[in-house]
Amino acid sequence: MRRFFILAAMLLCLSPVVQSDDKVEHGDWTSQFQDDMGEATTHENGLSVFGMLCASGSCRYYFANSTDCETGVNYPLMLTTQNGKFGVNAVCEPMASANGDVMLYWFDESDAINQALQKTPKLSVAYPLADGQFKISNFSMKGYEAAIERMVNGIRDRSAPRT
Repeated sequence: MRRFFILAAMLLCLSPVVQSDDKVEHGDWTSQFQDDMGEATTHENGLSVFGMLCASGSCRYYFANSTDCETGVNYPLMLTTQNGKFGVNAVCEPMASANGDVMLYWFDESDAINQALQKTPKLSVAYPLADGQFKISNFSMKGYEAAIERMVNGIRDRSAPRT
């Protein structure tokens, strides 16, 4: 399943088939589609990205902060919002991009995380470094709900049987 998400993200992010009017901005978030896949993302000043990819009836969050990691290894992340904090184990997988491989940290969604992200103005992600320090990425959540709603509804519409 993990490999499917990596392939889906690569196809969604790299394919020129995605029409420019298919990408919609929602505050600081964007949503877009390709075939039966959807993605919602936000960026931190071009330094890191946080998003969700949905495909084949399943969704996963991902985080990238330009920090190298070992493919297939689990890494602990701490997500903090005004509505709570969550420790998650994220698995590192590379994704090919126009600028070379980008290392992504994938983790599963949960009701608790989804609810915490809905009503917070900011998300912080803490990532432990090898020297005992932490790297912190901060993301605006302005537009999160609209981007996720558009993506989920779009995936539902695309996967509905045609009559």
